[in-house]
Amino acid sequence: MMIAGASRNPPEFPALHFRWLGVTGLEFTCAGETLAVDPFLTRPPFWRLWLGRVAPDHALIARHLPRCDHILVSHSHYDHLMDVPDIARNTGARVYGSTNTCGLLRACAVSDHQIREIHAGDNLTLGSFIVNVLAARHGWAPGYSSGRVRSNLHPPLRLRDYVLGEYNSFLIQPPGLRLLDWCGVETQGAPKADVLFMLPTSVPGYCDALLTSVQPRLVVPIHWDDLFHPLTKPIRPYYELPHWALPPLKRIDLERFKETVQCIAPGTEVLVPEVLQPYDLGRVQ
Repeated sequence: MMIAGASRNPPEFPALHFRWLGVTGLEFTCAGETLAVDPFLTRPPFWRLWLGRVAPDHALIARHLPRCDHILVSHSHYDHLMDVPDIARNTGARVYGSTNTCGLLRACAVSDHQIREIHAGDNLTLGSFIVNVLAARHGWAPGYSSGRVRSNLHPPLRLRDYVLGEYNSFLIQPPGLRLLDWCGVETQGAPKADVLFMLPTSVPGYCDALLTSVQPRLVVPIHWDDLFHPLTKPIRPYYELPHWALPPLKRIDLERFKETVQCIAPGTEVLVPEVLQPYDLGRVQ
């Protein structure tokens, strides 16, 4: 169903490709336009959660995301937002995000005309993409902050300055396809879609409920990689804390996830993407 490289789209639809940027970062290209979701490439080490200030890796960002027209930000933690100001300034892209996201963008000197506040229930037309903003809920994570953005921030910021506010998922509809980006910890409200981008969690019942609700033809696991591991090194799965206990930790098991999907929804394809590799979505349309 999925191929890398040349497009095989039906003639009535423009070519559609995606790249996984690591973590929850996604890039979609269609009809000469680029839409990015939560693009994040800098990947500071774990200890930076508590010590020091961190600047985005300007050269890395410019190399891997040289153009962009629209940016969606699901929430304002650093691993979703930190690199967005650089991308917006480099490309002129408009950014869509929560109240906290917009406050952090302004603190990082993104122009007001490039910022638009969005909330669950909003419907956006972004060139060739129609986007429905959906409510989601973030799970607990050690070292990550919640609350309101401070008013006296000056970059470079501390990672804990990127505080969680509203959290959204997105149903993205280029011509002829429904793409659901869903990494929330609950499944209620997940709509039907052709392609589902999801967290490959081992939480009992989660995959069953989400796949039953969405009924995708293709599942793409995201947010399974170690976000503290530099992009210059081979990507590796992160450690997932079992839902019922404290350590020992275990790494995300992608083969087990594929088996789980096949058991719940036989015939559904699972694509474990390579970071920064383009994939053609034309054969799903």
